[in-house]
Amino acid sequence: MFTVSIAPNATRARVAHKSRRVHAQANAARFSPATTHVTRQVAQIAAKAPPPPPPPAKFLSAAQYVQAASVVFGVYTAQMLLVPAKMVSDHFNATPTSMEKFWIRGSSAGFGAAIYAMSLLATNQAAQVAFYLAAAVAVLLPFNAKFNLFKDNLSVKYPMHYVPEVLMATLTLLGAYVLYL
Repeated sequence: MFTVSIAPNATRARVAHKSRRVHAQANAARFSPATTHVTRQVAQIAAKAPPPPPPPAKFLSAAQYVQAASVVFGVYTAQMLLVPAKMVSDHFNATPTSMEKFWIRGSSAGFGAAIYAMSLLATNQAAQVAFYLAAAVAVLLPFNAKFNLFKDNLSVKYPMHYVPEVLMATLTLLGAYVLYL
């Protein structure tokens, strides 16, 4: 039996076709614009764009505010616990009674607990606690005594009574700044 093989011609035809295709691609690549290079350059330029500017820096962070409030209330807590009579005699034209000393000394526990709670909370929550505590203390204590808000008719001793007025007003304003601006 005879078998006729056409493989050499078919292979030649395939090789010639392949060779024409390679030459055509090479010519096309040589004469066509380099779109991949342009795309890559655009992507690189876009990647090099400057990032958006950061938010404006605050001169006081929430953590710093909490520390400042803790120090101020800590000093008052120590004074209330150790020298309650001084809290009355420094700020009012009166001599402290044993009942006033008793209540002032007992109130130090609440302030100490607030300071401890602020140390356990997340910074933003602690800043809120410090702000509301400062605002409440400002209204109930120094500004109540100064403006007679609850009609107690207290005889305030100046210039010493300016200290809690300025401290509580400053802590309240700084808290509003930290939380709301």
